Formats: sequence, structure tokens, C-alpha cells
Amino acid sequence: MSPGKTPSMTVLIVGAGLTGCTVAHRLASHEVRSVLYERAPKPGGLVRSDRLHGVLYEPHGSHVFHTSDDEVWGLANAVTPFNDYRHRVSIVIEGRLLNWPILLSDLDRQSRGQEIREQLEARRHVDPAARAAAASFEDWCLELMGPILYERYVKPYTTKQWGRPPSALSAIWAPRRVAIRWDDDPYLFGDPHQGWPAGTGGYTDLVEGLLDDPLITLRPRARVSLRSLSADMAREEAAAAVLTCPLDELCEAELGGLPWRGIAVRAVHVPHVEQAQPSMVVNYPGLEYPFIRIHETKHASRQRAAGTVLAFEFPGAPGRHYPVESPDSRRLNEAYMALLRERVGSRRVRFAGRLATYRYLDMDQCMRQAIDCADDLVR
Repeated sequence: MSPGKTPSMTVLIVGAGLTGCTVAHRLASHEVRSVLYERAPKPGGLVRSDRLHGVLYEPHGSHVFHTSDDEVWGLANAVTPFNDYRHRVSIVIEGRLLNWPILLSDLDRQSRGQEIREQLEARRHVDPAARAAAASFEDWCLELMGPILYERYVKPYTTKQWGRPPSALSAIWAPRRVAIRWDDDPYLFGDPHQGWPAGTGGYTDLVEGLLDDPLITLRPRARVSLRSLSADMAREEAAAAVLTCPLDELCEAELGGLPWRGIAVRAVHVPHVEQAQPSMVVNYPGLEYPFIRIHETKHASRQRAAGTVLAFEFPGAPGRHYPVESPDSRRLNEAYMALLRERVGSRRVRFAGRLATYRYLDMDQCMRQAIDCADDLVR
């Protein structure tokens, strides 16, 4: 803040995950004070990194920063430097470690390879717009790859991850998560900007750097509800509130609960081994495995430390990690938005981030929403 100037207003932000922290950082650049209410003891939410026996790892699963948004990439790197890590994912198919996304060169390493090629070739020229109109995630995948690859790579993994058949899931996020690589490009993301935090604290450096401004106040272990929100705003002298939290939880399920999918990650330190698996993430689609993937952060962090950490991700745990998108759940979240606008005031409340907007967003999309939300408030 410029010497002698006072903040133009105060904004209450509910939730100090990546979205909330970015909103606060952007508001501070406009000389606007913010107060973040976070129910956890520390900020950062699911992106915060940690250490086990001195080894840096991610307690909520792997996060890889990738974006085509120059402004977002510039902001992230201005807060903390990033390395040039590019993300590769392995997957266990018929007892072999293959690549995800699916590579044509991997087809000959599995049974029924010729049948698979015929099924792929029959679908190679399917109109992408027609596939985008698929009724379900299952339909979208079958139109892309055919039944053999779908049954091996996608169906069991999706059933485990979401706790419901793929036919009951929306196809809206399928293009971002499932692909066939005709050019054999092994990397998961094609964005021009990719990397992982290069500092000693991983994503914790990004979170704490975003909050490093005298105009930002963090209140950890703070709980907020719809019943308390107006009083909380009055106490903080806040002209507006930005909600980045789950709206059904904030409103104490007044209109009913939204469907969410939670995960549990269990980390194990493996001594005397530099790296224990060939890539940062290995997927285990088979129903015989109770976990869905294993994460090894050292591939991205490039940390030099004794041993490594393997983090096993189990689906179906309590928690609000992933929104289960459908037309009905979308309408319910929009009804919660309308309820909050009615009770708090349409000009006094904004929504940003994966939890509040009930959308499957990547980190760069969360930061973009946060930047736009802050700029809109200032305007």
C-alpha cells in the first residue's frame, strides 16, 4: 500500500484455499483490505504441501500447475519460482505399467491389440461436437476409444473414484481427463506453462506468499454459517463477502445436501530409496486394488533428501473434495447462490473456486476466477 493511504474498503473471504488466498492477494494490489476466515489451523486447503521424515510431499494428492493463461502463470511465478516439471502418469493394465493418456505405442503391449486398433480407427473421425453431446461420461468414452480400452482403463477406475457407474456421471469434464494420443505424446497436459514450485516448501510457499501483505488478515479455526455471515461482516466492517466454501455446508443444508466425493490419502515414508515408482502418479484402475492411485512428489519437487514418500489415495472417504456434477446438482448449487444473494444482498456477495461454484476446476482456473472476482468487486 502506498504511504499515507488507507484501504478503500474491507472484504470478508470465507475459505483460505488457493482461491481465497488469490482473491486476497489481488484485492491487496488494489489497496483493499481483506479478512480470511479459515476453519483449518493453516491456510492452503488441499494444495498445501507437508513433510514426512524430511521429505516434501502432498498430503491431499498431486497438484501440477499447468496453464495457457499468461497472467495467472506470471502471478504464480511472481509469488514463488516454479521449475519446468512436465507431468507423466503411469497406469497398471494387465500387470504392466503403461502410459496415461493412452498411447498407440502401448497397444501392442496388451492383449487384443489388433481389435483395439480396429475399434479406435472406426472412431477416429467421429465429430467432436457429436461426442460432446454424449448423454453420459460412459457414452463419451465409448465414442472415443471403444469398449475394450474403456473396460480396461476407464470404467473400473471411474467406478472406484466416484462410487457410481460412469453411465450416471456427466460428460462435461470428460475432454479434460480422457484422451487418446495419436502422436504418442506421453505427457498429461499440453499447456505452454507447466511446473511445480521450486522452493523448499512446495505449494505452501505459494499460499504463504499470496498472503504476505499487511492488508491481509487470516483468522484460522474460524467457522461461518449463513446465520452468522451478516454479523461476521458487520464485526469486520466488511462491505462485501467472497465465498469459496461449499454452499450447502455454509447454509447448513437448508435446501438439501449437494453430492460430493471425498478421498483419504495415507502417506508412507520409504527409506534409502531415491524414487520408488517410475512417475509422480501411478493409477490402479483394477477393482482388486482398494486405492485408485499412488503419488510420489519427489518426481516434481526434485528434492534431494534421504528416502521418498508414497501417498496412497483411497476413494469414498467423508469430505467435500470433488463436486459430482449433474444438471440436478448444478441447479441446487445455483439455488444456494440465489438464497445467499437474497439473505446477504446481491451486491454484497460473490462466489469463486471449485467448492462454491460447484465445478471441477484446475488450479489455474481457480486463480483466474479469483482474479476476476476481486477485480469485479473493485469495479
